[in-house]
Amino acid sequence: MKKCPCGSKRHYKNCCQPVHMNHSNAETPEQLMRARYTAYAIGLTDFIQQTYHSENEAKHDRNGIEDGTLNSWDKLVILDTAPGRSDEEGFVHFKAYFQRNGQSFCLQERSRFIREGGCWYYIDGIISE
Repeated sequence: MKKCPCGSKRHYKNCCQPVHMNHSNAETPEQLMRARYTAYAIGLTDFIQQTYHSENEAKHDRNGIEDGTLNSWDKLVILDTAPGRSDEEGFVHFKAYFQRNGQSFCLQERSRFIREGGCWYYIDGIISE
């Protein structure tokens, strides 16, 4: 069986796949963060696009999303999770390691997630240097 790219040490079918099959299966912002990372790693452009909040303009940039899936995603490290101002908001601070055109990169971000209609959505984030 194939391990999930999100780094949970669980098998994909028992980790991110259920969320990929039904977005509402993400019960926490961290679960959605892991599923979005895995979607980039395995090229699930539709899932990434669907899990952007409608207020995030990147939701409409399919070419940009597809471009992100071309990276070789190596590792996700969750640094911290935190609740928001209500039960409908949460934060995930992470590092995502990837390669592009033979160069290695690390994206560090504190992502903000909003729950609407029973589903979590990525709305925005603050990228760290």
